[in-house]
Amino acid sequence: MAVVLRLAAALGAAGLFVLDASAGAGAAGTVERGHLASSPALGRPIRYNLYKPGVAPEPGRRWPVLYLLHGGNPGEADWMEAGGLAETMDSAIASGEMPPTVVVTPYAGDSWYVDNPDPGGAGLMKTALTRDLVRAIDASLPTAACRRGRAVAGLSTGGYGALLFAFDQPSQFGAAISLSGSIAPPMGPQMRTRLKIAQRLYDGAFGVPFRASRFNASNLFPKVQRLGIGRTPKPAVFLDAGDRDPGGIVQGSTELHLALLRRGVDSTLRIVGGRHEWALWRRELAPALKWLGPRLDPTCGQVVATAPAAQTEATLAATPTRAGD
Repeated sequence: MAVVLRLAAALGAAGLFVLDASAGAGAAGTVERGHLASSPALGRPIRYNLYKPGVAPEPGRRWPVLYLLHGGNPGEADWMEAGGLAETMDSAIASGEMPPTVVVTPYAGDSWYVDNPDPGGAGLMKTALTRDLVRAIDASLPTAACRRGRAVAGLSTGGYGALLFAFDQPSQFGAAISLSGSIAPPMGPQMRTRLKIAQRLYDGAFGVPFRASRFNASNLFPKVQRLGIGRTPKPAVFLDAGDRDPGGIVQGSTELHLALLRRGVDSTLRIVGGRHEWALWRRELAPALKWLGPRLDPTCGQVVATAPAAQTEATLAATPTRAGD
């Protein structure tokens, strides 16, 4: 019988943070389904899945957190189901390649992980995930609530989103991973073919009709040039793509890697055989985690980030069970 965990009703009456979890008996980690019932940025819930390590943090240490983003048109459970996340995390933690780490896989629809205030748009998704969800997770779990204890990763459109989050908020995310990320340079008015494709490719995230100016404002390449200005830290970056990924993904990843190196960023590029599918991403998650593990610091963030006054810390209550119960 599955182990069942349930979030206590500290905020149940207010409907802020609701969690329902299950994992197979004897598993090293647990997989939990939950939702932030009220995101101020979105005005609606954020669904997510959560991988929680099977071991509690040691004294003086906390759990780092990896925010793992999906691609286009899937759900928040895809990384758990098609991606084999729990098994890969269990193996990485058991081998010592990763410290015990929480992984959060939020649902963002076809938002492209940008803030889109347009009527009928996906809403302020970037703000919701980087502010509201991060605050809620840090308030409810013993997390390493600082940039060296927080990373973001994703596949396809989620790979773009992970880099966007880290480039725009390098003081919040210390590392970013892109698997087959949708990485492309800015668009000019002379690029008629790209502009025509963009009308249907970007799901209205940059305006309906598509507006190149909005796309360029959220483009990764100009953001690279602003990394490290002043006292702003630079996130470490891991770029991974399959040699048969479509849409210029290999070229975009390679060009971004070179731009990052020229900017003095800790950047790793990995091009392997594979198509734009789960067989590739499931296989490449392990080397990505091996790269990430040494860049996470479980000792940072001893003071847990607090949520806004309207939010109260949620409490996890577990019902102990024996294997086979």
